This record gives sequence, structure tokens and C-alpha cells, in this order.
Amino acid sequence: MQSIHLYWRRASIGLIVTLVCSIAGQALAKLPGFSLIGHLVLALVLGMCLQFARSLTAAAQQSTPFIANKFLRAGIILLGFKLNLVILMSAGLKSLEAAIVIVAVMIPLNYFVARFFKVEHTLAILTACGCSICGAAAVMGVSSAVKAKTDQSVLAVAIVAILGTLFTLIEVGLQPFLGFTDAQFGVMAGLSLHEIAHAVAAGGAAGAVGTD
Repeated sequence: MQSIHLYWRRASIGLIVTLVCSIAGQALAKLPGFSLIGHLVLALVLGMCLQFARSLTAAAQQSTPFIANKFLRAGIILLGFKLNLVILMSAGLKSLEAAIVIVAVMIPLNYFVARFFKVEHTLAILTACGCSICGAAAVMGVSSAVKAKTDQSVLAVAIVAILGTLFTLIEVGLQPFLGFTDAQFGVMAGLSLHEIAHAVAAGGAAGAVGTD
């Protein structure tokens, strides 16, 4: 009984931290200057800062896989219920053509860049697919096909996550200077950022239209 109580206490820590970061991100986004960044990116940055609190990170570790997979996917599904189907059928289908071209070009380009810097063949494939398709999910999907070792898959996921976070912050910072409409910026974020969470976070910097 005590072990069950301890499990649920540890499992709830990650959920509480996620909720606090989300609420704090929304509050900060209302302040002058921070509104340009968007509450999703602010919540992401707050979560990254909390990684320095080793004891908190260790305590939340048990619930991290659930939040990163099930919880995040549920949030994306709920976000989808808000999407206007007219927008999806118009802008979405046009973007699909661009997405096909980008994936087809970026996989070989990322692979050859990685090989140029002497990255091992299997790791180069994993990172190329992760950075060109849909992040960690793509890495794990390709891992079995290329018979990657566990450490190679983990390293590829880390690389993809770091690059996605870095370029999310870069794109949000450039958003006021690019001259794009909110819809154009949202499409650009969706096409250029591989992780769904990063794309949604960056798109949120352009408001509801950018997120859609």
C-alpha cells in the first residue's frame, strides 16, 4: 500500500510541474514584450530551466514518459478539435505538397551533412529522419528498420530534441522581422520544425491563426 502511495505521489509531481509551467507561461505572455514569444514557448523555456533543479527532475522522472507521449498527444488531439475544417482543407492541402518536397529533400541533405562531419552511418540516418519527418517518433520508427543500437537511438532523440528546441526559439525570435502574415508564419513553422510540440509552440507566437 505504501509503495502504491509513493508511486502515485511521484507520478503526480510531473503533472503538477507541467501545469505550473503552463499557467506561468500564460501569465508571462500577457506582459509587455513577452506576448511576441507566446505562452507555449515560454512554458517550454520554464520547463527547460527547471531541469537545473536535479532533485525536482529526479522526482518527476517517473511521470515524464507519460507526459511526453500520452499527455502531449492528447493535447494535440484536443487542439485539433478547435481547428476550422475549411482552413484544414485549403491551407492544409496546399502545405501538404510543400511538406512532401521538404521531407524528400531534407532527409538526404541532413544525412550527407552528418556524414560530412564524420557522423557514423546509422546515427546519421536516424538524425536525418528525425530532423526531416517528425522528431523522436520518426527516430524510434526508423530504429528497428536500420537495426540501430539503443544508445544510437537515444543519442539521435537527444540531438533531434535539442535542435528542435533551439530552432523553435530562433524562429520565434525572428517572427517580428520576417514580414510574414500570421498564417504564413504558422505554415513555415509547421514545415520547418519537426516535433509537433515545437511546431505548435512556434506557431502560437503568431496567435490563433498561426497555431491553426
